Amino acid sequence: MELVIGVVDPEESAAVRDFYRWLCQEDEPPGRFELTSRPVPGSMGGGLDVINLALTHAVAVGNLALAYAGWRRARRSRAVLTVTRPSDGLTVTVEDGSPETVQRLLSALTAEPPAVPAPTPPGPGATGATGAAGTDTPAAGGR
Repeated sequence: MELVIGVVDPEESAAVRDFYRWLCQEDEPPGRFELTSRPVPGSMGGGLDVINLALTHAVAVGNLALAYAGWRRARRSRAVLTVTRPSDGLTVTVEDGSPETVQRLLSALTAEPPAVPAPTPPGPGATGATGAAGTDTPAAGGR
């Protein structure tokens, strides 16, 4: 699973760098990660630091949650972090290291991604050649 960790307020991007250093010191890091810079929307200047994280196994989500909780307890940072899963756009915003927040982060990241909804068949009066089950059928006068 790929994740991107950033901050809500660009003024607090030092918190991302601090969390990155914390992850570097972990005995069992949650996966492969790197600190990169992304452009700030609407800015002509530099970028915003984010952590790109690739979780390599199921236990890694738990390791990430524990690392986050430890970092919050040790640093008392007030920065609001976001953890985004680009594959489906899930974003979890975390403001503190409370057990409830850590559990919410863990639950969100371990939940099954939402299924892509099946296309709905056209309603009455719609044009197009689809059968009742939504499968393509030959147009009138075919074969």
